[in-house]
Amino acid sequence: MTPSLRGRPDSSQSSFGADLLEALTAATELINTGRSGAGEELRGVADVQEFSQRYAFQGHPARAADVPRLRAYRARLDAVVAACEAGDSDAATGMLNALLAEAGAVPQIVAHDGRGPHIHVSPSTAPIADRIAAHLAMGLAELLVAGESRRLRTCASPTCREVFLDESRNRSRRYCDSRTCGNRLHVAAYRARKAAAG
Repeated sequence: MTPSLRGRPDSSQSSFGADLLEALTAATELINTGRSGAGEELRGVADVQEFSQRYAFQGHPARAADVPRLRAYRARLDAVVAACEAGDSDAATGMLNALLAEAGAVPQIVAHDGRGPHIHVSPSTAPIADRIAAHLAMGLAELLVAGESRRLRTCASPTCREVFLDESRNRSRRYCDSRTCGNRLHVAAYRARKAAAG
């Protein structure tokens, strides 16, 4: 699995709190493992375990049953993002409520590994796929409740399907990475204009 961001994100430049930014970053990364043009990136237990360790999920290690379960949750999170992009907050709300209930969300305040108090959405005894899904669904729910769900969107490049979190002040970001996807489109448009003029 190729992560879009390793480790915890830096919230110093973001309007989101550290925990929410971490959940949203993890959600986009997980969704993108299924949208990759390279095929399935969530291939086995090692991928689930690596993902859970990168985002410091405590508890039981990943098991074989977590792989198909996390893939199914991923598809549901992707559907939530699609509903948010379409402006259908009622559908997104229904999907998130169902996902939180199925994943066994029971929020609790914890502190561990030098981190101050923060919220774990499910108990450490829950299967890792359920813990990941509950945490990411809660992040999406917070974004939805704050009226910011359209900050999650699909890259505008026709050759890219990756989801990203738009942290710009005016919600104007169009590409998952302006240096690659955005630049490619600008160069292609420039060449097309030059060819048309010549």
